[in-house]
Amino acid sequence: MSSHSRKIVPKPLDPASRLPKAEVERMFSLIRGSRLPESNIVPGADWDYGIPLTRLKELRDFWLDSWSFDDFLAEISQWEHYTVEIEQNDVHYVHIKSGKEGAIPLLMTHGWPGSFYEFHKVVGPLTSPTSEADPVFHIVLPSLPGYGFSGPPPRKGWTLIDSARVFNTLMVDVLGHKEYVAQGGDWGYCVTRALTANHSDHCRLAHFNILLEFPPPAYQWPFLIALFALPKWVGRRVCGLILSEREMDSLAKQVQFRDSGMGYISIQGSKPATIGYALNDHPVGLLAYIGEKYHSWSDPNKPISDAEIVSTISLYFLTQTFGTSVLPYFETKDAFMRLPKQGKGSKSAVSVFKHDVLGAPRSWVTGKLNIAFYKEHDAGGHFVGFEQPETLVADVREFVKGNWKK
Repeated sequence: MSSHSRKIVPKPLDPASRLPKAEVERMFSLIRGSRLPESNIVPGADWDYGIPLTRLKELRDFWLDSWSFDDFLAEISQWEHYTVEIEQNDVHYVHIKSGKEGAIPLLMTHGWPGSFYEFHKVVGPLTSPTSEADPVFHIVLPSLPGYGFSGPPPRKGWTLIDSARVFNTLMVDVLGHKEYVAQGGDWGYCVTRALTANHSDHCRLAHFNILLEFPPPAYQWPFLIALFALPKWVGRRVCGLILSEREMDSLAKQVQFRDSGMGYISIQGSKPATIGYALNDHPVGLLAYIGEKYHSWSDPNKPISDAEIVSTISLYFLTQTFGTSVLPYFETKDAFMRLPKQGKGSKSAVSVFKHDVLGAPRSWVTGKLNIAFYKEHDAGGHFVGFEQPETLVADVREFVKGNWKK
């Protein structure tokens, strides 16, 4: 049950107050004044070296010549924004209420390098569905501590499990939802996992657009040896004895990600201040660093729009939150992997997207999550709110429709 007896009162927030025109003008001045190399880091360098120079210049030019800050501000200002103090955290959240009777509270948590804006395509359909048979939702989009309009974590050692506790307080004590649905991927997966484990009396249903887990203890050494010590074709044959082809493809991507895509985790997980200060006042630096992730982690057949990329990076720059956004890599590490199993009476759903860079077999969480819905998709990657909003909406609806209050 709730640990708070007093009413916690939120305050309305005008996004324009946190994104002043003077800072926007300064951002564009820095973009125009940034010096880029005349040629590639080495002849023939492509995405295997990081973001190509031609793509970086293309995004920079789009930011300067085609992107509209006023349009972005108008889009996010159509929603109701609030801040509220919980456990010394200045928590920002967007609250989008449905006008339909019987709406179900839905908490949607972003990850890195994301923000509340990652859900801008799904809030309309989820709050105002076209079919009377579809469940309808009140949407709550919080910004993780250290992200967007939220304040930084209040102390050292603040983990995503702490953030989950704060978000549960937001839903239960601030907004008065004694029961709710949660959704998340990336860090949002970790937060939602913590909600299912520690707050299942309130978080009744949870939907994940990624599946992360260590192998069960009996399989850990065989899998580690097969994946990382044996030749690839041998390791695949060994693991394939108990896993499907789709699950093997997912694990193969993890191996590739470990070999060529995890450098940022080492940096952010060991020296977050160094990279945080280095990129705090460098918009084109952020564009290179984060823009590469939006390419590498998404579906190559349906790239994320340039507008969504630069809108997200503008939010990081103007709120000066890049440095604090990487803190979970240092503070949380693998704590979410050691969470207890999901509470009784609470159910989970998993949507697996083919081009995500991370994933785990369903069998690895059988004893930890009460999975009532599982679906694999041939399109989409890590940022499904941007990439596959219709699929995300459809899966959340189908899962909730079949399991809410049952």
